[in-house]
This record gives sequence, structure tokens and C-alpha cells, in this order.
Amino acid sequence: MTTTNSFGARAPLKTAGGTFEIFRLDALERRGLPVARLPYSLRILLANLLRREDERSLAPAGIERLARWDPRKTPNDEIAIMPARVPLQDINGVP
Repeated sequence: MTTTNSFGARAPLKTAGGTFEIFRLDALERRGLPVARLPYSLRILLANLLRREDERSLAPAGIERLARWDPRKTPNDEIAIMPARVPLQDINGVP
């Protein structure tokens, strides 16, 4: 999957197991987007959007809108969510 890196968030992470590609939220902070004040759940969604940015289904404007989320305003935009995994409760064996 090829992603766009409009915010300069893509960075390598070197470990003993190899080098991995990560997307850093502090890159958005450096561009003036107030990410640190967001609830943890929205930061997870924001990281997902950075990984999936491709200009066709997800443009930089969608990422910026989420980064500027205001809890006092009624939302009128959708969040383009593309989960990699969906954890489900499995009490009785039927998710």
C-alpha cells in the first residue's frame, strides 16, 4: 500500500528485529496542530488516518479536521476510519 506523507509523519524505527515504518503524531504538533490535547482514542484514529492517507479516499484535509477536533462543537464531518483489526467481545463464543 502506498501512502502519501503530507505531514512528514512517516519515520523509520530501528530495532534489533529490523527497521519498521511508523507515523509520528508529533510531526503534526510541529505543524501547529494541537494533537497532544486530543483524547487517546482520537489519537489512535489519527495515527490510523496518517497510515492510510492516499489522496483518493483520504485527503490531508480530513486528517487536519480530526487534529483540530473541538469537543464543544457539534461535529458535522465524518471520520474516514479504516481499521486493521476490530476487537470484539466473545463471552459466549459468538462475536
